[in-house]
Formats: sequence, C-alpha cells, structure tokens
Amino acid sequence: MVSTHFPPYHMGGDGAFVEFLSNELIRRGHEVHVVYNPTVFEYFRKGKPSHRLGQEVGAVRHEFVPRAPVPSLLLTLSTGWSSRAERKVTELANELKPDVVHWHNTKGFIAPPFSIPGAVSLHTTHDYYSVCPRSNLIKPGQRTCDNPRWCQLCLVRWRKPPQLWRVGRRRVLRFDEELRTLCPSEFMARRLREDGINVHRVLRGFVPDPKVGANRMSREDLLVFVGILEKRKGPQTLLEALARSKDRHGFNLVIVGEGHLREHLEMRVKDLRLSNRVTLPGFLPRERLEATLRKASFMVIPSEWSENAPSTALEAFSFGVPVVGTTCGGLPEMLTPDSGSILFEAGHIGELSEILASIWHNRSEIDERGARARKTYETRFSPGIHITEYMKLIRNQG
Repeated sequence: MVSTHFPPYHMGGDGAFVEFLSNELIRRGHEVHVVYNPTVFEYFRKGKPSHRLGQEVGAVRHEFVPRAPVPSLLLTLSTGWSSRAERKVTELANELKPDVVHWHNTKGFIAPPFSIPGAVSLHTTHDYYSVCPRSNLIKPGQRTCDNPRWCQLCLVRWRKPPQLWRVGRRRVLRFDEELRTLCPSEFMARRLREDGINVHRVLRGFVPDPKVGANRMSREDLLVFVGILEKRKGPQTLLEALARSKDRHGFNLVIVGEGHLREHLEMRVKDLRLSNRVTLPGFLPRERLEATLRKASFMVIPSEWSENAPSTALEAFSFGVPVVGTTCGGLPEMLTPDSGSILFEAGHIGELSEILASIWHNRSEIDERGARARKTYETRFSPGIHITEYMKLIRNQG
C-alpha cells in the first residue's frame, strides 16, 4: 500500500480505508506493507495524531520522513514530484517483490501513481486530485467547479501552494496504461472519464463489522452528524432545519467533528435556544463514537458538494442506522430506497425540516428502516463482499 496518510496520521476516509483493507487482507493470510508520509499530516494538523480507528492487526509500516519536511512538502506540491519518495517506493518494491502495489492518495508525498514491473498495480481514487489541484472541485465561495480552467488562480485565492506542473492539458494526471484505476462510486468514475482518465472499474468501499446485528434495543431519539465542520458538508443546513421543526419533533442532535464552522455553529445553537438539544463534542475517540452510533435513530449527511462515497454512510449502515442525505455526488448510489434512507435536495432547509418532522411522526418505522440499513451493509458494503471482488480484480477476473 502506498498512501500519504495512514492512521494515526490521517485526516479523512482515505487513510482509514488503507487500514481497513490492510487488516482484512492480513486476517486472510496476506502480508501487507504500507509506505506513508506522516510529515504531511503533521504539517496540516500541527503534529496532533488522530484518534485510532480500530485495533491494528499488523501491517508492516515504512515511514517516509524527508530531511526537511516543510520545504519538501511545498516542493512536492509545486513540482508534482519527489525524487526521494519515488526512489523509496521503487527500492522497497525491488526488495519485497510484491504481488500487488496498491496506490491511494499520494498528494504532497510522491509523484502520481505509477506501475511497478512484475506486480499488479492498482490505484483507488478517494478524491478528485486526479483532475483538481484542490482535490474537491470547490471554488472560492464554495461553488462547485464544473469547468476547471484557472487552477493556479484558484489555488492563489484559496491561499494554497501553487502546483506549477498543472499547466494547460497537464491539469489532469495521466497514468501508466498498466495501472488499474478504481473508483468507489459511479459518479466519481463518470467525472474522471470526462477528463479522459481510463477508469478500470467501480469498486465500492467497506467498513469493519461492529457486530451489532439487525435489531438494536438501545435506540434513542437522537440524530447524528459526523464530519468536518465546513460549509460544503452542510452542518449549518442541518442545524437550521432542526430549529425550524423543533416544535414538531423530539430529536436531539450530536454534531461530531471539528472545522472552521464550529464557533459559528455554537453561536447559532445559543441563538436558536437549542443548547438543551444540540451538542458539539468535537472529534470523538472511537469508543465514544461507536456508543453514539449505537443509540442513534438516524445519521444526517447534508453534504452540499460532489461527494464520492463517504465512509460515514457505510458506518451508519453497519450499526443499523438509516441515513438522511442529499442527492449530491455519489450519495444516491449508496442511499438507495432499500437501505431505509431518505434523500433531499442539498441546502434545502425547508425540505429537511419537513423530513425530520415526518420521521418523528412515523418513528414506529425507524426500527424497520434500521434493519434495512444493516441488510444493505451486509449485502453491499461488508468486508467479505469487498475482499471477494478485490481478489477477483487481482486475478484479472474483474
């Protein structure tokens, strides 16, 4: 595995997925090595490791630590290449002679993924870095970028280091023909193909099984949001919708996460007189997050950007928690009617407000929706389903 991020040095779902996949392969008797760059995380998070996601099984770690971490990071971002990192990966491959080299997000760490002679070379696109220097197709002002043209100007306006190598047609990363590119959603695959990237296939993600079963007796009148507290994730829409319908339902809300909007959200909770019904605990340790999910009636994913395939939805399903989510990006592919989920238009406070009131009025259906969510996890997003397809892919059968 080659990844910029790997727990506990990770900031999102990409690093978590590398750990999940590594652990599942190890449990099945495979030897897994992970080469990663902790200094990128340390730069952005000021050296504070994330909470561990789960019990590590035993991947062999290979940390790449540049001699001058910050200059190296800025140089790699600006030029799109790190000779030392590329040499590290190549030397490790020559030493280990792996059957498979699986690339994940490598921004700030190394050059774009490349094939390794003698190995099946895979690349999972966890975000839009292949076509967008910001990785998320978001312009200043939080508008979705439908026609990328002025990428360097966009980076300047975001106050991000320039990526000088992305000029003209070089904006889009081009990969070796031998490299099989995988996407976790059809939406992502279509978007990359629009820019000429050869996507081998869609391979949906998974999360570990918490073994909760289809029926849970500890469900409370609780809604949960889990994610970065940024406008594109929509926590502000959720809070306003909760307030608008607060007299028509009895739900409490936990907003789990950190971000630029936290202070604003805390002020709005006070302004809306919701302090007795809304809590913002920040990031939670794994044990507390799981305890919260076990009690939840619904998870709300009010995203207002082109989501790929958020692992938070899969985690909700694994705990038998149905989801209220938007029609953005790859979410509708995950939140299908048979999963017990409910979709609404992104940013539409009124529609979400009515949905919350309707769920409360029909709360006798929540357990049945939860059972459908758990069934969806077992049949579409469980470790066994993913690993079966993964091995077919490696054996050139998928």
